[in-house]
Amino acid sequence: MSVRLDRTIQDTGTKFRIFPQPRFLEGFEEPETIVLSVPKDQIQDGPADDRFYVVDAINKQPYNYPYAPPHQGDSNPPVRPDPKTGHFDHLDVDSREFKAAQMYATVRRTLDIWEDYFGHKLIWHFSMNYARMELVPLIHWDNAHSGYGFLEFGFGRTSWGGLDEDRPYCMNFDVLAHELGHSIIFASVGFPNPTTETAEYGGHGEAAGDLVAIVTALHSRLVVDHLLDRSAGNLFSVNELSRVGELAESRQIRRAFNYVRMSTVTNEEHDLSKPLTGAIFDVFVEVFQKKLVQANLISQDLADRSYHSLNEAIDTDQIQVEFEEAYQGNSEPFREALFAARDYLGSLLAKTWDSLSPHYLTYADIGLQLIAHDAEMTGGEHEEVIRDSLAWREIQFPSDSPALQSHYVSHYSSMRESDMNVELKREASVSMQRIGKPKTKSRNRRREAAKK
Repeated sequence: MSVRLDRTIQDTGTKFRIFPQPRFLEGFEEPETIVLSVPKDQIQDGPADDRFYVVDAINKQPYNYPYAPPHQGDSNPPVRPDPKTGHFDHLDVDSREFKAAQMYATVRRTLDIWEDYFGHKLIWHFSMNYARMELVPLIHWDNAHSGYGFLEFGFGRTSWGGLDEDRPYCMNFDVLAHELGHSIIFASVGFPNPTTETAEYGGHGEAAGDLVAIVTALHSRLVVDHLLDRSAGNLFSVNELSRVGELAESRQIRRAFNYVRMSTVTNEEHDLSKPLTGAIFDVFVEVFQKKLVQANLISQDLADRSYHSLNEAIDTDQIQVEFEEAYQGNSEPFREALFAARDYLGSLLAKTWDSLSPHYLTYADIGLQLIAHDAEMTGGEHEEVIRDSLAWREIQFPSDSPALQSHYVSHYSSMRESDMNVELKREASVSMQRIGKPKTKSRNRRREAAKK
């Protein structure tokens, strides 16, 4: 969501409180008030609207094909707004009702943000069967998933493997946004069929979920302030933004800031997603730093030194000191640069996803679209950054891709004479089989061509 639209809905939308990062993390113990684009008179009890509805199911098993929405069993009463204000920001943060409201508010906020970047309404991939997505916030299960017409969440596991009922996934902003990200990709990119699906299509889906979560989190003032105050703008480091789906202070589902390359991963989609997530995260941080340099907030030398690889001998402590010196007294212009880089990335991804085909999808296809849409948006200002980031991750066309094959004006112009004679004899043989015997004029022309 652009800064402009965020300001527009402040006076017309509906208020909720959410935890933009898990409340067990330092700095996020208290909720943040957000405003959704949906007016108060268009949100029903549940909460529910024209795109989502919450069902707080009781004793429900996870959906598993052919079992699908709508939920037919028992459920708790729907959550209601404050009768005086019409908002949902009155709920006790320790209540079950708050958890249902947080799930709804997070996915609705995520959709608001990304439909603004796309510039159009996203049509759910399940729209032929369901008008709205069902949200199930709490089931006794050690996972969370998105499916055909639903999002359904359980609980994480403790470090020793038990079900962690104190930390439900419906209270984890990143996990909620990531799972909705799958539906956003299905609505924009679509589905391959079994004969055209690639491993990189699956990897891209997981990377897209992580990127949706990162961009969405950057719309939280709490997240942005905490991020900048802790990092001083040095985002090429392990920080809350790059730790997608934090389960504890030192554990997360995936890390966007990584050194993973294509040669180091498997075809398992979560593993395969890491180079693409890392490459695009690198692009985002470099664009942010370019804006800091353009505003004379940091030097080009500092920006260059902060972009380092795993094997480089870099004094990271000194780099951090220099960022802290630059950030001191400049928190607002740093924040503005971060918002500008965020909105650039959100728009770039939305345009890229809208232009991709799901069939035979490769990461190289994605790279080409990123470059094309950067050219459209900025005149190619960040093309080199995109190319370098993809190249470092070894993202390129596969060796058997038609894109790497040479194409000639003449079939014979690229052949050695001996190879051409073999080819001519083969064609003559095929021709005789088809029509009984070759035409003399045609054979003579080929001989003349061979001599030339």
